Amino acid sequence: MKKSPGILSAALATLAAAAALHAAAPKRPNVLFIISDDLRPELGCYGADYMHTPNIDRLAKTGTLFARPYVQQAVCAATRASFLTGCRPDTTGVDYPYTKYFVDTFLKEKPSIMRAFMEQGYHVRTFGKVHHGLIEPLSEPHFKPSAGYYVMAETIKRTGGKKGDAAKGRAPVAELGDKPDSAYQDGQIADAVVETLGRVAKLDEPFFLAVGFQKPHLPWVAPKKYADLYDIDTVPLSPNPRPNAGVPEYATSHHAITKFAGYPSDDVTVAQQRELRRDYFACVSFVDAQVGRVLDALEKSGAAASTIVVFIGDHGWHLQDQGMWGKTTNYEHSTWSPLIVRAPGFAAAQRSNALVEYVDIFPSLLDLCGLAQPDYLEGTSFKPLLAQPDAPWKTAAFSQFPRRNAVEGYAIRTDRYRYVEWRDKKNGAVTACELYDHKTDPDEIANLADQPGRAALLAEMARQLHAGWKAALPAGVANRSNNPPAPPSEKLRDSENEPD
Repeated sequence: MKKSPGILSAALATLAAAAALHAAAPKRPNVLFIISDDLRPELGCYGADYMHTPNIDRLAKTGTLFARPYVQQAVCAATRASFLTGCRPDTTGVDYPYTKYFVDTFLKEKPSIMRAFMEQGYHVRTFGKVHHGLIEPLSEPHFKPSAGYYVMAETIKRTGGKKGDAAKGRAPVAELGDKPDSAYQDGQIADAVVETLGRVAKLDEPFFLAVGFQKPHLPWVAPKKYADLYDIDTVPLSPNPRPNAGVPEYATSHHAITKFAGYPSDDVTVAQQRELRRDYFACVSFVDAQVGRVLDALEKSGAAASTIVVFIGDHGWHLQDQGMWGKTTNYEHSTWSPLIVRAPGFAAAQRSNALVEYVDIFPSLLDLCGLAQPDYLEGTSFKPLLAQPDAPWKTAAFSQFPRRNAVEGYAIRTDRYRYVEWRDKKNGAVTACELYDHKTDPDEIANLADQPGRAALLAEMARQLHAGWKAALPAGVANRSNNPPAPPSEKLRDSENEPD
């Protein structure tokens, strides 16, 4: 039966109206979220002119570099649980590994940033190390590289492909081979991101890609050409290579290189220091090259102008600072990591000295994309800083770290000071304090807590710490979060039982 002209005209009018409505609703910005594991802000764009990081540097030139971003806990599982959910470690309940409570209960009630974007209409995929050992079902299967920790046949034979403690003293701390980038985990991750960008840029819905590069996490494995970028004789040494005096032993407890062959302790020679630092730098440059490939693919896809790009580490790392090779402290080198954001509509080549926290990333991306924000988030959107980088902001950033010997440390970083308070887990009694003046001591060499005449300053720092993160929010910014602390729960260890 033929349709009458009136019915046909009405149908066409309805379709035209729907098309016009669809055209009137612009596509939300895409998100490319890049994470580098164990990355210090020792990059060219952060003032380290001896580093070869041209691609991260060019990203900074096109966006906003945050000079003072801080993580909430300097270990892989806890920091990722925090910035991926927008909640702090006491709320997530995660310290070293993920917990059963976090996986089975928390993430169901408070979805990760990837789930939140997918539930609000985004095409979402993850690559490499995003969560710590957890893979969420998203729009596409998670990409896991096929390469192992090492790529040279002789190394794999000697170690069984294991790293650190699992190799029982046989694993080298570094492997710099004559292999192409695609032979390594991060090269394979970049390959997959490049391929995915070419597809998802053509979709009707916006995309959210979370890219977790594995390096410069130990072992320091990368193509030799990246090590060749550095003259080992001119590699700079740590300005504070010895443990601080007057601090408890548990303040400096992570000793990552002692898990590897040839390093029974953190006390290494100057020649070894230069070699170890060079190997770390090589892995940073390797990651930088993969970031460059991803940024080039984004440009080629035609989606760069409509994509928010965020680049972070997951926390910092000690390269002999305070006598350590590792993380898991409340010090500057462990809690300070890069944050660079490029967003459509905001100026390029900006720098903000505001104190920001990694827990702010989740609400900031929701804000930048115009998405609904849940009321349990414990971060603050830094979108206003993209418009006005020098705007008054938080008065302190908060970090913490528990120890397995019944103490836990809580720290604040203010504009000038770092204050660390160690407490007994059972009764909350303060067991030790640390105070560092960044105006005169940016390397945190001298603990001022026991020096005469510091009582009033210590009291003020303690007051700010105890007042908590809500009291440090920018003027006029409220936070509705009333999250209860996480209950104790059985830990989920990774296969090698390491605090990665």
